[in-house]
Amino acid sequence: MYSLLPYNTFGIDVSAARFLEYSSVEELKKLIVQGAIVTPFLHIGGGSNLLFTKDYDGLILHSRIEGIEVTEEDEHSVSVRVGAGVVWDDFVAYCVEHGWYGTENLSLIPGEVGASAVQNIGAYGVEVKDLITAVETVNIQAEERVYSVEECGYTYRNSIFKRPENKSAFVTYVRFRLSKKEHYTLDYGTIRQELEKYPALTLSVVRKVIIDIRESKLPDPKVMGNAGSFFMNPIVPKEKLEALQQEYPRIPYYELADGR
Repeated sequence: MYSLLPYNTFGIDVSAARFLEYSSVEELKKLIVQGAIVTPFLHIGGGSNLLFTKDYDGLILHSRIEGIEVTEEDEHSVSVRVGAGVVWDDFVAYCVEHGWYGTENLSLIPGEVGASAVQNIGAYGVEVKDLITAVETVNIQAEERVYSVEECGYTYRNSIFKRPENKSAFVTYVRFRLSKKEHYTLDYGTIRQELEKYPALTLSVVRKVIIDIRESKLPDPKVMGNAGSFFMNPIVPKEKLEALQQEYPRIPYYELADGR
């Protein structure tokens, strides 16, 4: 049995019958060809979407694919290819450090880069789908495929990778395009109010504000086990929102592309 204590943010001390990690596409394909990946299996990232209630009588598969590679760059933007096993917030910190705009509102979200593309993570008016250009995968037949962002079928906290028929599409790399021109998304929640405490607006300041807001609402999972902010906002027709606004004029809302 293999302890899963370090692999779930709730800190549940359970074990798996088998546990395998891979650090490259080649290693993953080798495991598949050798028949090492047998059902039942569960492919995990940072373990922030898991709540174990007992030992797992199967295989836990975990990506250790690292690396942040610049693949294209000009004066306006930069394209990067990021390993699925990179910790998401480490990637955000890297972007901020290099002056790349786009990920800062997604600071401190638990999990890894691969899971960000599966879940379409979002926070404070930003969704990762708007930064992703493509997702690289390997399926259970050891076949590689690159999905364009359009093929990923992104909707609110959803993608084709969450469908049962695509559960065995293992994300290996995620490609992003980030802006090098100053651009912020600040009209959500109390961001602007918190920014008034600082003399200048910078990427580092926005990241700090987002982290401060998140930490004021949620405990550190390393201290108290939790899964971060995992709830989903209800999606309602515009008419329903207008009716709610009659009773609750200050109700917060965020408009989707389809008008809901």
